Amino acid sequence: MGTPYTPYPQGTGSPYGEPEPQRGYLQGGPVGFGEAVTEGFRNIVTFTGRASRSAFWWFFLGAIIIDIIGAVVGRAAHAIVIQYVVYIVVALVSLSLSVRRLHDTDRSGFWWLIGLIPIIGGIILLVFYLLPGTPGPNRHG
Repeated sequence: MGTPYTPYPQGTGSPYGEPEPQRGYLQGGPVGFGEAVTEGFRNIVTFTGRASRSAFWWFFLGAIIIDIIGAVVGRAAHAIVIQYVVYIVVALVSLSLSVRRLHDTDRSGFWWLIGLIPIIGGIILLVFYLLPGTPGPNRHG
């Protein structure tokens, strides 16, 4: 015997039951670890568009791994230059990804500069990075 009411549809679609359109990487769509790292390097100087939380945090994990590998290879080869080149490339990708992550929360990329304030700036940026992105379009895409 069925119940007399119909529950609201469950899922990630809109509140009215229509499916949400699929969003791409630069539109703030969700990604996995491999795609986050490859797309991060593919869009190394792209400061427009949006980056989802998954894209940001998966790349953050990948950046730590890449930095460790760069340090080990640089020291083993007695070529610290390799280590510094890896650090600079990863830092540039991280900067562009951070700006796109701020765009996903409907903030200007210039909010990244608040991170230059010791302790408080880093905490504020961390909170912004942890916030969910704005659903649907915003002024950044």
